[in-house]
Amino acid sequence: MRSLRSLSLWLAAISTAGVAQAATADQWRTRSIYQLFTDRFAPPSGTAPARTSPLPQDCDAGLQTWCGGTWLSIIDKLDYISAMGFDAIWISPTSENLDVWTPYNYAYHGYWVTDPRKINLRFGSSDDLKALSKAVHDRGMYLMVDVVVNNVPGLTPKDSLSADTLKSQGLIWDDPAYYHSQCWIDYNNDTSVKNCWMGDDKLPLMDVNTEHPTVISTLQSWVKDYVKEYGIDGLRVDAAKHVPGVFWQGFCGASGVFCMGEVYGDDTPYAAKFQTEKWMDSILGFPYYYGLVKGFGTPMGNMTGFIDSFNTVLSSFPDPGLLGNFIENHDLPRWRNTTVDPQLGWNAMVAQFVFNGIPTVYYGQEQDVSFGANDPYNRGALWPTKYANTTTYNRIARLNAIRSAVITNGTSFNGTSFMQATSRIAASTANDVAIRRGPLLAVLTNRGSPPQNASFGINNSGWPSQSSVIDVLSCRSFTVGTGGTISVSYSASGYGGMPYVFMSSQDVQNLRLCDYTGIAQSTNSTINVNTTTKSSALPASQLGWERSIAAVLGALALGAVAAL
Repeated sequence: MRSLRSLSLWLAAISTAGVAQAATADQWRTRSIYQLFTDRFAPPSGTAPARTSPLPQDCDAGLQTWCGGTWLSIIDKLDYISAMGFDAIWISPTSENLDVWTPYNYAYHGYWVTDPRKINLRFGSSDDLKALSKAVHDRGMYLMVDVVVNNVPGLTPKDSLSADTLKSQGLIWDDPAYYHSQCWIDYNNDTSVKNCWMGDDKLPLMDVNTEHPTVISTLQSWVKDYVKEYGIDGLRVDAAKHVPGVFWQGFCGASGVFCMGEVYGDDTPYAAKFQTEKWMDSILGFPYYYGLVKGFGTPMGNMTGFIDSFNTVLSSFPDPGLLGNFIENHDLPRWRNTTVDPQLGWNAMVAQFVFNGIPTVYYGQEQDVSFGANDPYNRGALWPTKYANTTTYNRIARLNAIRSAVITNGTSFNGTSFMQATSRIAASTANDVAIRRGPLLAVLTNRGSPPQNASFGINNSGWPSQSSVIDVLSCRSFTVGTGGTISVSYSASGYGGMPYVFMSSQDVQNLRLCDYTGIAQSTNSTINVNTTTKSSALPASQLGWERSIAAVLGALALGAVAAL
């Protein structure tokens, strides 16, 4: 029986279901995305019952089975997401999956799609998905859904040879003509990447013949109706590089919404083709991710490697502002699993948010989740964290608040706004980098947490000598030195390798990003020397980061209307 809450949500959803949001790429570029796994983000509850029984007593990621999360349970925790400042969510695929035991256990993740036209009843009903869509839109947020069309799962490599076998399994593609001939992928050969199969002998992922006219027309018709029925604003496209690019032009065109593809790997010129050839609006920022790992993945890492990736991405993509920038996702090790020092992660996150593109955060990143070097261990349940108000949770909220503020208010530097500006390297050393983007100057390091007798100087910050600037992460105010110099020191106890994001004091005051009655002051252009501050100011590791984000976002609402 449908719960009262489910029924009420369904009734409310009727008024908006069937109306496509048709969000454009330009509307998405201002957004910030929270990625989640439906089964693992929020637990079942009295008003969001599990659709699977029995459930394991503890959600052990290694068991690779369902833990009970549903589309209704996501609604239970939307406030947790929006309080971090995210205005879009990306959920795992919603389509029907292989629903039998396999050598890799069960399809709790949603990526073994047997028929995209049908709903995955393990996650809820069609009405539940519509209710989630409405709840997301009621908060002014966008809904992005993962879609899988490159392959369908088989039980043996010979399944695709028999129409009877395909039909008995209830697959959308029930004729051998709808599949490429079986072969395993050679990643050094692009034709093989496009036509051969993912998976293995235990669970082959049969490669769909996306050149077949019936396949093309069926998928285009489906995605058009799907987006309209559920009010979906954007698509994340799985395994995009395994399908000829021209297919995506018709598919994404039929959807009428923003498409962001997965192009796994660090081949930047190849990844850039998705924009240069106009195959798709955007891709996930794998090339930038690998640069972030080089620069901030280890103490005293390869900052030159990061800078090279930074510049290569900007020069290769026609519109880097649409890339989905991340430091974690479901196919990669958790950042804190491979990088123990939290300050390295904080520096990487600032680089993630300041760089051109759409910040994309994987569920659990805000909780410093460290379980999981790889699939399936990087896909654990979030609820054991109790959705705590952690330091990193607040830091992500702060970064979202800063980014939202400069976007919605059009804050500019030398006549160029944050959204108009292309990120550039303002200064660097073997272990430090300063990134200028419009009104923001981010100063980052890979030195790690322990204090060092070292400093980093930016000789021409762009601000005039003796002017006041504020690190909006800590709300500490400083005076710019001769020639526009800003220098940060890593010697003070408690500061170590902390990141900084500087803005002019006038901009900060206009945006109400800091409480001016309690701002810590420094008249020295060298920052983080042991200076005396006002008693009301907290250490930089807490002040600003720990400030109530709700208050910040509330202040923003007074000065701007959110872009929708």
